[in-house]
Amino acid sequence: MAEQRQPAARPLADLHERVALVTGASSGIGEAITEELVRAGAHVAMFARRGDRMRQLGERMAEEAKLGGEHYGETLALTGDVREEADVRAAVQRTLDHWGKLDILIANAGFGYRMPLVDSDPARWKAMIDTNVYGLLLTLKYGVGAMLERGSGNVVVTSSVAGRVPTPRGSAYCGTKFAATAIADSLRQEVGPKGIQVTTIEPGVVISEFQAVAEYPPDILPAMLQGAEPLMPLDIARAVAFAVQQPAHVGINEIVVRPTGQAHP
Repeated sequence: MAEQRQPAARPLADLHERVALVTGASSGIGEAITEELVRAGAHVAMFARRGDRMRQLGERMAEEAKLGGEHYGETLALTGDVREEADVRAAVQRTLDHWGKLDILIANAGFGYRMPLVDSDPARWKAMIDTNVYGLLLTLKYGVGAMLERGSGNVVVTSSVAGRVPTPRGSAYCGTKFAATAIADSLRQEVGPKGIQVTTIEPGVVISEFQAVAEYPPDILPAMLQGAEPLMPLDIARAVAFAVQQPAHVGINEIVVRPTGQAHP
């Protein structure tokens, strides 16, 4: 009986000349993802409210390219707010106008707010829900719509371990991240059969501007980490790069990235 050969594994995708749109690109995880993709050769449209920060990032990446990074991709700074439908639609269209396609969508914009529920500011709740949930939905609606026309693409949604494990003082934030995880998985079921790979990435403790914006009290991080070394934005960016380099038939649906010693959440 003839021996059956296993088919050869397909190589990882080359990101050179692929086009990405990254929301929340002006700092933290979004900034690190932009850097990682550009260094891998992808062109990145950076979308955030702080245009000055994005322009500085673009200039920094251009300087790196001059110093030996000939394979680097280009950047495009798009100032806007994911909570504004017109801004999101315009960002997708400008990306398409500039490079003619959209291969990778990183729905990363979001922020936290940590406060006991009864002491919380409802205005902060609304801003966070509008960004983390409504802004996510808008980003996916217009970004994925452009991908479906081509029948291929990678979508990465930044959720959190807070979307898996509720914590005290995190009722509103955890709620938005449970929503983000559910939205991403529903989307995966809708568009996976149409050639779109959808990944939810759920970071644990990552040191960035996030903690200051979320008003973390000083005892929170030590309680979570229990002496463990925290993650940095680059750690998450590398996981994202891994996901979007998978062959078309491989769906990395969910990645949880915690510091090795972070037991909870």
